[in-house]
Amino acid sequence: MLNSLIDPSRHRCVLFDVDGTIAETEGLAHLPAFNRALSEAGLPWQWSKDDYARLLKTAGGFERLLRFAEETGSDPGALRNVLSGVHKAKNAHFAAIMASGAVKPRAGFGDLVMTLARNGIAWGVVTTTSRSNWEALWLHSLAPLGLPVPVVIVVGEDVAAKKPDPEAYVMALERLGLPAAQCCAIEDSRNGLLAAQGAGLEVAIVRSEFFGGEAFDGAAVVIDELTELLALAA
Repeated sequence: MLNSLIDPSRHRCVLFDVDGTIAETEGLAHLPAFNRALSEAGLPWQWSKDDYARLLKTAGGFERLLRFAEETGSDPGALRNVLSGVHKAKNAHFAAIMASGAVKPRAGFGDLVMTLARNGIAWGVVTTTSRSNWEALWLHSLAPLGLPVPVVIVVGEDVAAKKPDPEAYVMALERLGLPAAQCCAIEDSRNGLLAAQGAGLEVAIVRSEFFGGEAFDGAAVVIDELTELLALAA
């Protein structure tokens, strides 16, 4: 997969996951944003990194809040409206953290996208994070690099089922009008790997802060940093 990653005779688009893959947003932005929103709502919950690592097994921020409510013996249904408000406030805090410049793209990301572009290969985004979170990352961390705009963007609001369900990747391929054989994915989690594989894609895994220890059976390659892809793509 690596050598063909920039081979326009095979792959016409590389599909990137967002959180943990493009940037280490989970620990640097999402977790503190959740804790700020929970405190503002008057809920007696503050998540540690261990809590968050466990909760990340559930895709979707609102879904994680519901899961934590259940874990603490609360009634998720009774708290649904409150937690919806927490989730909205969390996204606002996330945007503020991104605007502060606290989160940079992972090493090699910008160079990798530009290398793909020079070789006639587009890039896209397939994430089940919210549109506002993606837009905050794009505006404050990625657009300033002068990167080409992604040719396809699928976010959490676009799908009924989140990763590991393949719906987001299937939707991206449909929007692109391309078969899976002409695309590949870069992910950081097992849920992401399963989602991309379920859509028939080859998958490269880049280890991240919260998912680095997961099993990645079936991945085409597992690397520690995107610079490793860049070195082979140069």
